[in-house]
Amino acid sequence: MSRQFAILGLGYFGVTVAQELRRQNDDVLGIDHDEARVNALSDLLTHALVADITDEQTLAELSLDEYDAVIIDVDDNIEASMTCTLLLRELGIREIWVKAHSDTHYRLLRHLGARHVVYPEYDTGIRVAESLHYHAMVDFIDLGDHQFVVELQTTERMCENCATVADLDLDEGSLSLIAIKRRREIIRSPSADTRLEEKDNLILMGELDDLRKLGKKL
Repeated sequence: MSRQFAILGLGYFGVTVAQELRRQNDDVLGIDHDEARVNALSDLLTHALVADITDEQTLAELSLDEYDAVIIDVDDNIEASMTCTLLLRELGIREIWVKAHSDTHYRLLRHLGARHVVYPEYDTGIRVAESLHYHAMVDFIDLGDHQFVVELQTTERMCENCATVADLDLDEGSLSLIAIKRRREIIRSPSADTRLEEKDNLILMGELDDLRKLGKKL
């Protein structure tokens, strides 16, 4: 069953979200004040509309409360982004996703009550820095409250020192090994005597500091 989403402001981020949602056969309403931009994307979107997303009456007439989520992406226009967020909150829209352009913008959006604030430059910067420092890290997900899910790839050095899961010496109170990805196989909840191989991908959950300590072994 398809879902319905509204994207207010057709910046690069918003268009990327729209493309993926349409690929999943979801209905997407795209709105922007730039008529040329809307026309260029009309074939991609289920519905396309030229409108001012900072106008309260316009937003009220769109029945956005009927959509599963509303995404705001206003290119480098912080005032428009904040105004739109505030108006959607006043209209009772609960599922709001907004792209932030700076640290201050991020904090203001959170203060306005946006449930999901996306800050690509910050998030990507953190991800790149972690990958550079801990070269074995493949990916990570921030779960909040200092909890992360991290995917680490075992190295030759690690396998020489840690032949089995037990040799990892994981503190079960702070770190959990959820699974091992080995080529096309997924070993769920591996036992302590499960042998480790080079280029295994370890899926772990725990606090970032504990995960970083493990990363140093790689």
